[in-house]
Amino acid sequence: MLPNLTYLRLSYNAFTGAAPEGLGELTQMKLLQLQSNRLTELPNIPELDESLYSTSTFVTDCGVPSAFDEPLECDNCTMCCNANEDCYPQEDTQIAEHLGLSYSTFAALLISCFIALSCIVALSLYLFSKRKNRGNALTTSTVRRLEEDDKYALS
Repeated sequence: MLPNLTYLRLSYNAFTGAAPEGLGELTQMKLLQLQSNRLTELPNIPELDESLYSTSTFVTDCGVPSAFDEPLECDNCTMCCNANEDCYPQEDTQIAEHLGLSYSTFAALLISCFIALSCIVALSLYLFSKRKNRGNALTTSTVRRLEEDDKYALS
């Protein structure tokens, strides 16, 4: 291939299948944009220097919703584009990065914690109301019985 190639923009070309393995051998690469193709696999491409182009240094179709059954795996990508042609930086939240979780796993964990907390609050409120009624001598059923007794009481 071309070992001194530094800029490669192959976006919107309708390429399909796996990207050539030779892309991983381009050590002088500064900018690589492959989004809006149908590439299903990428070779191991060394991390590109983001100082010149920031997040547009290495762009592929690794976003969600994906145009594929499974989103393209790209660990070194700096920006991911999705099926709607929206592109966003591939960054993890600080918490997700600290815990070693992906966005989807972190979101599922967050939703699960919210549901668990809601169940605990609902159970606590139920037990509190049950205990409150138990301590009250005149519960609803007791009041009904007293009212029925009053109907049949001799005056």
